[in-house]
Amino acid sequence: MTRARRGAPWALLATLLLALVPALFPIAANGEPDRTAFLVVEIDRVTPDIVATASEPFVTVDAAVTNVSDRPVREVVARLERADPLVATSGLRTTHTEAATSGYQPVGPFLNVTSELRPGQRAAVSFRYPIRPSDDPGLGIEHPGIYPLLINVNGTPDYGSPARLADARFLLPVLGVPPPPEPDTDAAPPAPGDVVAPDTARPVRLTMLWPLADRPRLVPGIAGGTTPVRLLDDDLAGELGPGGRLDGLLGAVEFATGANLDPGGELARTLCLAVDPDLLVTVNAMTTGYVVGDAPGTGQTVAAAWLERLRALAARMCVTALPYAQADLDAVARVGNAPLFSFATVGAQNLVDQLLGVTSVRGVTLFGDRPLTKEVLPLLDGNGQTVAIAPAAAATDPATGAPSTADVTAHRVSDRVAVAPFDPAVTATLGALGGAKNPPSYLDPSLRVPPAAGSPTALRQDALGALLWRGLHPDTEPRTQTVLPPPNWQVGAEDAGALLTALTTLLHSGLAQPLPLPELIGQTVVVPPPPVPLAAAPDTGRFDTEVIGTIADEDARLSGLTGSLGTNMQTGLTGTAYTAPLREDMLRALSTAIPADQRADRARADLALVGRTIDDLFGAVTIVNPGGSYTLATERSPLPLALRNDLAVPIRVRLQVDGPPGMTVTDPGVLELPPGYLPIRVPIEVHFTQRFAVDVALHTADGLTLGEPVRLSLHSNAYGKVLFFITLIAGATLAVLTGRRLWHRFRGQPDRADLEPPEPDHLHRRPPPPNPDPEVPPSRPESAP
Repeated sequence: MTRARRGAPWALLATLLLALVPALFPIAANGEPDRTAFLVVEIDRVTPDIVATASEPFVTVDAAVTNVSDRPVREVVARLERADPLVATSGLRTTHTEAATSGYQPVGPFLNVTSELRPGQRAAVSFRYPIRPSDDPGLGIEHPGIYPLLINVNGTPDYGSPARLADARFLLPVLGVPPPPEPDTDAAPPAPGDVVAPDTARPVRLTMLWPLADRPRLVPGIAGGTTPVRLLDDDLAGELGPGGRLDGLLGAVEFATGANLDPGGELARTLCLAVDPDLLVTVNAMTTGYVVGDAPGTGQTVAAAWLERLRALAARMCVTALPYAQADLDAVARVGNAPLFSFATVGAQNLVDQLLGVTSVRGVTLFGDRPLTKEVLPLLDGNGQTVAIAPAAAATDPATGAPSTADVTAHRVSDRVAVAPFDPAVTATLGALGGAKNPPSYLDPSLRVPPAAGSPTALRQDALGALLWRGLHPDTEPRTQTVLPPPNWQVGAEDAGALLTALTTLLHSGLAQPLPLPELIGQTVVVPPPPVPLAAAPDTGRFDTEVIGTIADEDARLSGLTGSLGTNMQTGLTGTAYTAPLREDMLRALSTAIPADQRADRARADLALVGRTIDDLFGAVTIVNPGGSYTLATERSPLPLALRNDLAVPIRVRLQVDGPPGMTVTDPGVLELPPGYLPIRVPIEVHFTQRFAVDVALHTADGLTLGEPVRLSLHSNAYGKVLFFITLIAGATLAVLTGRRLWHRFRGQPDRADLEPPEPDHLHRRPPPPNPDPEVPPSRPESAP
């Protein structure tokens, strides 16, 4: 017991040292180190990027290793490894996980990269191996397929031991196996029969939607007719200009579908432009001038040029509309406003037609970042026969339970809505192209794996493999494929061109045939029942009930106001167009173009601005308060008022006048209030005489309160019935007196009122004579005896 107690401290110390070893010597279990601590591998070039029967018999991979740690790494070596071809589209994602490392086998021995790589230094490495099996090290590829490749880098860091420090993974699409390399001897070259061509007996019918979209850029909370247009930033000018993302996406399609590269129009029939109407609204507004903050925008010229190019391309290609501002249709449906949902879907198609001057493909609804849910279904039914292009449900291998290829068979979910699914693993792999860090929210957790590849070249190789996989697997059902990259696709011009080149190669090789979008819609709408139940919506990226409730309340207020607005005959601005930007702001607040972890905060901020603007619109129609009191001359004197309309369009209003008992108001009905001031007189009748107050309020035609109510102080001089009887008696008296006078005149008798009154007696008395002696008082007259 004592000996055991004495050994306890040493055991504890040993345990601590073992715990500190990984920190001092960062080598993970099973020989796997902390990859982020020392080296990073970047793939610079893969030649050829797609192997075909006419390709060179070698594959060359150029890469670079960079020391990103704070200590030197010595004896840096690397080798190329290969795994078996992908048997399911889930492998497009799962081959990048650490669990898939065991499936890779060495192609050749380790090559020396450098004897020492100091912090920040970069060293190049290149691999060149035959494609087919040979006596020399080679890839050993004998059949077409999508092959995962891996660059494994080992080294010895300071204070550590040799270990695997980094890797980079990518996919190599093989459409056909070329002949083996010619021998160095004078032997005859390989015969043409030595190539392994792909199986083209069952080509896949392919539809690819090419998204042109961007995140919302317009400043929220600004009503229509306001100039100049305000943008949140000027980044869109760079994307539309030469070398920008949207310039590259548009230019790649212009070039690839030109008469020289696509004389038969196969690629043009396969592609369909999926345009976000919000992007068109923004670019169209930029063409007339705009501001960012207080500074003028710089993209007016490039916006006009880009829009004209798009119009020219849309005139010769299929065009359809994304939901407005890439709005989450599940969230829009939860708002519970059918007109708002219709605007986000059918209204979006109308905007595309209006701004591009084309007739877009109807009867289709695209689901980009969110799946089709049961909340959306009733509103889609209201749009009539519709094909929803939405992500397929995740699938698993029944034998192993591992992720498998999604079932993209068209099916019906209601009497009016059928679904043409797309493979979510393919879309997620295409979406990673361009460096997008957030996979689509509908992606199954088993496939939600960030790519481990270390360069844009590796991501491009993965995207090519995703695009070509189904064409190389003729036994996979169904033989139709719909490809819909994420709407806000962050792909550059070089990557876009590479994808369209691969698509052209797929079509020309006989592995695929064009399936124009109208034909896809036509064959999907006839899918027979029974309907397939919809899965529950994932919580990832879902808008909370607070945001949904705010939009429902504000949209109800805005719809009520819009219903009372008219058209400004001078400018042509309609009430619907005047409030449309605010309704569009509500859809922008539900945009899936915003990263999922930022959506709620962005939505609340935008809706706060929209709510304040709606408050201002209601407060812009008021009754002018005179600030004094009125005096009514009679009991029927009208009540003079002045109404003020600061809106840019006329509005239909009603007056509500509340007075004390004894006052009667004649309702003037619905008034058309133009922009500016409108004096009116409200007929009233008052049956009392006193000072009193009258409350006057203004409402829309449907009863929504406008502005602030006004209290008027009135003074009435009306005497009511007393004044009436006094006036009646006075009139009767006047009539009697007038009749009496006329009667006397008729009889020739003077009326007493016409006689002159007699003079008073004091006017006939003589004054006493003057007294000659002022000292002698005048004698008094003697009285008579």
